[in-house]
Amino acid sequence: MTIRKNRLWFIVAAALVLMSGQAPAQSLPAEVIRYADLVLHNGKIITVDANFTLVQAIAVRDGKILKVGRDAEILALAGPATRRVNLQGRAVIPGLIDTHSHLHEYGLDRHAPTMNPDLLEVKIEGRTEEEMLERLAEAAKKKKPGEWLITRIRPRSVADGFVNNKTRFDLDKITPNNPTMVHVTDTKAMANSKALEQLLKRYDTSLLELPKNKQGEFTGRIGAGVSLIFYEEIIPKPKPEDLAPIYLKELELWGAAGVTTWSSSLGSEAISAFHYMDQRGMMPIRLAYTNEAGYRDNIHGESFVHRFGNLIGHGTERFWLIGISSGSTDSSYPGVCTTLSPDPKIKAREDCRLTTDNVRGRAAWAAVKAGNRIAGTHSAGDKATDVLMDIIEKASAEAGLTLDQIRAKNHGIDHCTMNPRPDQIERAKKLNIMWSCAPKYLLRANRVMSDYGEEAAHRWVLPIKSIIDGGGRVTWEQDDADLGIKPFSGLGILITRKDADGRVWGARNAIDRKTALLMATRWASEYVLRDKLLGSLEAGKWGDMVVLDKDYMTVSDEEIGKITSVMTIVGGKVIFDGLK
Repeated sequence: MTIRKNRLWFIVAAALVLMSGQAPAQSLPAEVIRYADLVLHNGKIITVDANFTLVQAIAVRDGKILKVGRDAEILALAGPATRRVNLQGRAVIPGLIDTHSHLHEYGLDRHAPTMNPDLLEVKIEGRTEEEMLERLAEAAKKKKPGEWLITRIRPRSVADGFVNNKTRFDLDKITPNNPTMVHVTDTKAMANSKALEQLLKRYDTSLLELPKNKQGEFTGRIGAGVSLIFYEEIIPKPKPEDLAPIYLKELELWGAAGVTTWSSSLGSEAISAFHYMDQRGMMPIRLAYTNEAGYRDNIHGESFVHRFGNLIGHGTERFWLIGISSGSTDSSYPGVCTTLSPDPKIKAREDCRLTTDNVRGRAAWAAVKAGNRIAGTHSAGDKATDVLMDIIEKASAEAGLTLDQIRAKNHGIDHCTMNPRPDQIERAKKLNIMWSCAPKYLLRANRVMSDYGEEAAHRWVLPIKSIIDGGGRVTWEQDDADLGIKPFSGLGILITRKDADGRVWGARNAIDRKTALLMATRWASEYVLRDKLLGSLEAGKWGDMVVLDKDYMTVSDEEIGKITSVMTIVGGKVIFDGLK
């Protein structure tokens, strides 16, 4: 009798628990724990899974995809509070993943002049070097004593002569009360005496490469390494709360265009600002970043790497670290570092910044040896890429890593401006290095032909099909604000291989639309180290997707570049709605 009573009480207690809603969640089917937060139906969902499955509808709950399938089964997951979107036949793709762009910099250029002009460098233009001095003097008068004056001077033809012919003493006459930096490029600048004083308070002159005149005095001319020290350690940085509204506005624009995750190399001020935004829930789209603050051209970069530790993959759902960037191995075109031997004048402008034993190379070597991943590094020419691959392979060997351990790092090399060569494709396959390629370089193939010959233009610029056929891995990057915020224009270029005049470059390297979409979704998710959570529309992955105005799978190749987003969803939340 006692046993029967106990059994009865157990049944009653279990029933009460179920009625109270306190049953363990895992005891119920996942689909009935709670209704979906968002359901999209009556559409063409291009899942970009292994089979490129097409379905009618998709449900999202708690930021992740709950289920994809036919309308009836997905709508059954919708409750009273579920947001339902009738796609009316529209196509949906996974959110685009841009593996190399600089949205924070685009934002400053685009929005800071009206939102917060004090954050920007002062732009100085002059027709002669003397006119440059006059303009600098006018800018200095607007500054308070002791306040920094940071300028960028144009046009380049006059600016180069200014930095080559003038010295800090010329700047001292017109900016006597303000520490001043005059930039032509990131690698060519000049500092006045007050600026140099602040540098020399921190660093022994024997550690710095500072040119001197015949009298043994510093000229004030500085290169990339010292320029970075100024920006990272000496010049006052903008506050995160001042940068955040500007960054936010730019991220919203790219999100509206269909980019739901982007990647960039960041310095310390951008890292701090995005961390500030992430902690306050201000990130509309996801950012997978590489850290270049302590590594590029810094005389203490090698030491910093050893002290920093390995945090690759660490972060939140909106902001995480994916690697270490050494900045750039060479310059952008026409300063690419190649193995080609054209006209000596062309060769003289090649800017080969990375060697295995210079400051930048030693920092990259230390990063690899410490077990970090190299990614987000600009490498435009094939010769510069050789050096970067040497560092990855040899520093790994010095660290005692096996080939499998090297492959597990998933190193990345960015741009494909004039690389990789066939032997580099094979080497990258062996080391499991990814290539991140920017369509914009195809628009400049005519210049490559003029400088390096027709074969280089057709075979060396964006050799994407060659990479894939050689067993390599490749992703899409926009890396450009000049094309407008039109990511599908870049995908269209990869497919048609046409420049702005309609000329086809390297037709043998054209790819189909599925491959282009893979580069910007599932394959790109590997680059940002979130392949289990991003890149396709499958149950359990983050609910990032884009509703399109045209069907990506059926429009003509020429029309793909004109596709736009009419709705963008990140983590199941609609961040842009053009259907209203």
